[in-house]
Amino acid sequence: MTPKALIFDMDGTLGDTLPLCVEAYRRCTAELTGRRPPAEEVLRHFGISDRGVLGALLGMGADDPAPFAGAVEMLRTLRAEGYRLGLITGKEAYTAEPTLDIFGMQALFDWRAYGCPYLNVKDACLRAAMRHWGLAPDELIYVGDAPSDIRLCHAAGVRIVNAAWAPDAAAEEEACLALAPDWRLDSLDKLLPLIKSL
Repeated sequence: MTPKALIFDMDGTLGDTLPLCVEAYRRCTAELTGRRPPAEEVLRHFGISDRGVLGALLGMGADDPAPFAGAVEMLRTLRAEGYRLGLITGKEAYTAEPTLDIFGMQALFDWRAYGCPYLNVKDACLRAAMRHWGLAPDELIYVGDAPSDIRLCHAAGVRIVNAAWAPDAAAEEEACLALAPDWRLDSLDKLLPLIKSL
């Protein structure tokens, strides 16, 4: 069925924020506890909100850099072509909203859902988006970078584009491919042609 809506993850999907976030969590944890956790440990907590990650690591938050080149233009094109756009992120609203402001994306999303510090709620958020828009699972596509995104999309019956365009995406390639995403794209430029081809 032709998709009628797309929902995007934020960190690692719309912006190259993961290296900064991971390094900030590692430095803060080292400063507060004397132990510098490996990046893999930090990434295991992603999907819950910043407060949850920070609580798990005993660290503190970080500012986000700019969006990936072409991300804003791609979102504008999708909107202009009639797609509904949503955002589901592990960030809580108090960190996600300023990120959207910095990225210049505030007006581009019709619907948003935010993270919880206690568990990854993206599958429940996907179901809420379908109810909100009155869509079937096969009318929705989620675009996200993490293995947990793939698992939770499968749980909700939603197709997923595994966003592998961040510079460090190769580190989780094996884990992502093992979960069988519907598509894995190594360039943001490939997303719009893919959606238009469906």
